[in-house]
Order: sequence, then C-alpha cells, then structure tokens
Amino acid sequence: MTRLSFFVSRIEQPKQKTSNRSVGYATAMRVTYVAHTRFPTEKAHGFQIASICGALAHLSHAVTLLTPKVANGITHDAFDYYGIERNFEVQQLPSFDALSSSLVPGSLAFLVSMASYRRRLREYLSRHRSDLFYARSPSVLPPLLASGIPVILELHTLPRRSKRRFVALCNRCVRVVCLTSPMRDALVSWGVDPSKMIVEADAVDLSRFEHLPSMDEAKEEWDLPCDVPIIGYVGSLVTQEKIEKGVRELLDACAILHDRDRRFRLWIVGGPNSAIDRLKQHAVTQGLEHCARFEGSISATRVPSALAACDICVYPAPQSSHPYFQRDTSPLKMFEYLAARRPIVSADLPPLRDIVDEDIVRFCRPGDPQSLAHAIIDVLDHPSEASMRVQSGWEVVQHHSWEERMERVWDQLQCRSEEFLDNR
Repeated sequence: MTRLSFFVSRIEQPKQKTSNRSVGYATAMRVTYVAHTRFPTEKAHGFQIASICGALAHLSHAVTLLTPKVANGITHDAFDYYGIERNFEVQQLPSFDALSSSLVPGSLAFLVSMASYRRRLREYLSRHRSDLFYARSPSVLPPLLASGIPVILELHTLPRRSKRRFVALCNRCVRVVCLTSPMRDALVSWGVDPSKMIVEADAVDLSRFEHLPSMDEAKEEWDLPCDVPIIGYVGSLVTQEKIEKGVRELLDACAILHDRDRRFRLWIVGGPNSAIDRLKQHAVTQGLEHCARFEGSISATRVPSALAACDICVYPAPQSSHPYFQRDTSPLKMFEYLAARRPIVSADLPPLRDIVDEDIVRFCRPGDPQSLAHAIIDVLDHPSEASMRVQSGWEVVQHHSWEERMERVWDQLQCRSEEFLDNR
C-alpha cells in the first residue's frame, strides 16, 4: 500500500460526533505541524499556529507541533502563554541558530538556520511516524515531501523570487490552503493546480468571548474613562518587522476628531516597543498626548477584556500597493473584533472582502485620515445602524471558529481522496 492510498483509507472513514462542539473522523490521524520559527512568540503567527493545532486535536487527531529550538526571550510555557488547552504535544528540535550568531552575516542567517533545521527534520522524520504533515512555510517542504507522507501547505504570503520552484513544491502538496481569494488567484496565474487549493481565512476561538465583562467593567479593569468613547486598536503595530499597519493614519484621523472638539480617548494596544516609540512621537506632533494612550503588548488571555472596553474597534491601513494589504492579509484581530461584538471601522482592503462587507463594518478608504475620521464619527453618531452591523458580524463569525475552519480543510481532503480513488 502506498503512503497516499494509506492516507486516503484513513481520511475516508465516515464522520462521527466526538463532542457537542466538533466532528471528527472515526480514525484519528497522526498530524505533525512543522513550524519554522521560535515558539511561543509574541507575534500573531504563533497564536495562529497554536490555535490550528488545538483545533485539530479537538477534531480527534493526535497532533505534534515541531519547532526549532532557538533563542527565545519568552520563558513561559506555550500553553500558559497563550491561555490554551494542553491537547497537543510540542517538540523543539535543536538546530543552529544563525540569527543569534555573530559568525553569520545577517543576509545569510535565515538561510543557514533553515538548512540546519531541515537536517534536524530529516533525522526526526526517520525515527517518527506521521500520517500527515501541516506546514505554513515552503522553507520546510523539501524534507516533508521527500518522506512521501502527504503535506498540507497553508500560505500566509507568497515569495518574490524562485516562483517556478515554489509552484512545483505547491503542486506536490495534497492541499494548499490560501488565506484569501486574491492569494488564490495569484497562485492560479503562477501555475499552481486550482484543484489543490482551498481559501480559508483565519478564525477565532469563540469560547474566549463567551463571558465578556460589561463595557463599564472592562473600562474599570483597564483604568479607562467611562464618560467618553474609547476608540480602540488591538493588535500588532507592524507586519514583517517594519511595515506599519495603519496606526499612524489612525492618529491622524483622531487629530481631525480633536480639531472638531469631539470627545474621545484613543487606546492603542500592541507592540513592538520600537513602533510604539515612533508612534508616540507622532501622537505628540498631532497634539494627542493627552487623549492617546499606548498600552503596549498584552497577553492573548487579556485580549477579550481589552476589546470589551472599546466603544469602537478600528482596523486602519495605509495607502499601499504592498501585497500584504492587497493580497495576503486575513487579520486575527478582525475575527476577534467580530467576536467581541463591537462596532468596527475598517479600511476597505481587497482581502478583507472575503470576510466582511458593508453590512458588517463601516468601511473607509485606506491611507485617508479624513475618510477614517468620517467613518468613526458616523458610527458614534448612528448607534442603531452600528448595532445592526454588530449583529450581522456576530452571525458571520459563528462560522469562523478554528474547529469549523479545520473541519472544512479536512472535508476538502475527503474530496481529494475521492478524486484519487476515482482516478486509480
């Protein structure tokens, strides 16, 4: 029996109820999620990886997360750090951490680190069995594909170079999960087999939002004023280390509100510290030093109460042609905003249209502080319409739990197995 036919025989088992919150397959699979970065991490991708592993475990699969053992300033246990259930295993593979070495030039550090990690992966794979690999970086694919075990690749961005090799790797995977429709369309134009692809945005753990404090209770917890609207941004301030995500434009919009004598407090929650320092200085130049507060990074466990303290949650964006904004972004914060049941003002970016529309959020033009300020005022001045959008968003997000997301991915594997059997 080939590995693929063995894989097919496992996933085509009939479904059965495993609990009142998830559906699994009668035969549990051994799934190995292969990450390529330190874990845990304060960056959103770490929480996303943990959430996928937890969801697969809830679907009755035995899940192991592999990560490189490299320098990490976070000393907390990953499950405590993210506040998640201990239902999967984490194994760290010792490898050469070139990113922390003074011996390797910075331009080569990532390549050297990945070469070392791939060697460790080959050694690990020779001693451990899996039914399926799950990965989110093409840099780990060679040893996984060489094993003959089926691989699911989930893509969060696309490479700028070596596209032909990348397409060949994608076409050897059993399934390619794209975060957005624009990303899928780009891959089709590059030559990736459309039948292998599925579009699945990020998701949210709805159980974290089941027992939210009232707005006044949350404001008291965070020492925020109860007599003025709190305009909130909760999430990372930059992406890909240095690309600002729109908080500068949010500050500019709030300066317009301030000039119009609107009463409010702007609350920015997230890091890193280097971005906070730059944006604090910008807030001062805009005259917002007394009405803008930078909270810094908070733990994932405190995000729901932070969102509960906001009268409006904002997803801003700069005017940019960068692929992150035009093709790739599927922000965790948008799903958390929806789950927190707060009015949302959002930049109108193409990838976000997979998730929300005008019936769910109040859109504004990216990179346009005037448009953003007008959208915030519109939400504040029309609470009934804002409440209707909140309810629509709450209904939509019910279908975007991590378990439902991964169940849809597994259903696609079922379809793929049926295609394989029909063509044998």
